[in-house]
Amino acid sequence: MDPAKLLDILGNENRRKIIQLLANRPCYVSEISGRLGVGPKAIISHLSLLEQAGLIECSVDEQRRKYFNIANNMRLEVSVSPYAYTMALQDIGFDREKKGESPVAEKDEPAARDESSCFFLKLSDRLKELKERQEELAQMQKQLQVEYMELMDRCLDSIEEIARNPVECELLFELLKNEATAAVLCYNLHLHPSIIMSNLTDLAERGFVEYTIKNNQQYWRICETGVENK
Repeated sequence: MDPAKLLDILGNENRRKIIQLLANRPCYVSEISGRLGVGPKAIISHLSLLEQAGLIECSVDEQRRKYFNIANNMRLEVSVSPYAYTMALQDIGFDREKKGESPVAEKDEPAARDESSCFFLKLSDRLKELKERQEELAQMQKQLQVEYMELMDRCLDSIEEIARNPVECELLFELLKNEATAAVLCYNLHLHPSIIMSNLTDLAERGFVEYTIKNNQQYWRICETGVENK
């Protein structure tokens, strides 16, 4: 799914609340309606949209009543900074059929209960360990973002020193974020192709940018060797 589309879907507060409810356990329409204080008709509309997007799925119980649950395990990341706006959607595969067998086999009830308790405590310890690792990873990501911002500030200061005109400044800034074709640069900067190519050629002659061929197109990027040997 397009992450932008998913972000639009989750932009509705009631749909977010529905996802939050279903993240705890499967629910019927009547349950969701009662918990959120929203009419069944509106709930059905939200559920239909979430189902079409592949976020939830429905099943039927023994009384032929429909209930809904989360269908996918995914992670949506949005990064907003003075230098970038990015979205990434990751589908995280998880096969519930391969959870492994319980260590409790055919044993007398007290022994089985003891082993079940031990197994549960081990799982709990493992879950705590994973939560700690998640928190460590979040801190690492935060630190990386700080370092990225600091480095981008220094790059912008350097660009102002080496660029000969405002177009070169904009081109170098765009290519700092990602390599791009001349057509993409024209679109992003709202400049004529001749102006873009003239400035790219000049920057290339001075050793700041270069291009590679991918799918029969020129992709421009910042030179990996920089200007130290120029």
